[in-house]
Amino acid sequence: MKKVFRSALMIGFLSISASMMGKDRDFSLSFGKTEAETVKFEVSNAKNVSVVVYNDTFGELFSEDLNSDGNVIKSYNFKDLDAGVYYLLVESDWKIEKYKIKVSADNKVIIDKKPVAEITKPEFQVNGNKVKMLLSGLKNTAKISVSDFSGNVYYNKTKSATDGKLEVTFDLNPEAADNYIISVEQSGKVFNQTISLK
Repeated sequence: MKKVFRSALMIGFLSISASMMGKDRDFSLSFGKTEAETVKFEVSNAKNVSVVVYNDTFGELFSEDLNSDGNVIKSYNFKDLDAGVYYLLVESDWKIEKYKIKVSADNKVIIDKKPVAEITKPEFQVNGNKVKMLLSGLKNTAKISVSDFSGNVYYNKTKSATDGKLEVTFDLNPEAADNYIISVEQSGKVFNQTISLK
């Protein structure tokens, strides 16, 4: 799963009408009529959006990158897939949504139109060894930790948002490590971002 592995997201998840982080900068997704073997959906504001269909047994089955300021209609045929549970994962620069798709033994497709998981991605600004993290749309708290590849933990706190936003600045020591992992956990979902100081 291209972008999922790049951002090291550790959740498994997709929406009939996704809430947008910013009306002009993020996608929304709506499902069309489900035909016997096909999943059809429309992505609005599909700028720099990746779509992946996978399941736990076979891994990634379909993937593509969308790049349109307008609406994109996609259709995937599940005719030749085994019965089981599949996931539709949609990811932009700002958020990730995951939807559950069940395929029955007679190839009927049932879509869970509410996301099984969704996460708003933190934004990172790196200036030398200082890293500013901004998290928007936070409803409760987020557990934030900073560690290196050897497992040394330099920061580990649970923070609350102010007006839905959380901003934290880290002063990373280039003498302690070349690479740091900033982990953000929201409602049991974890997002990891690697920061390289080289």
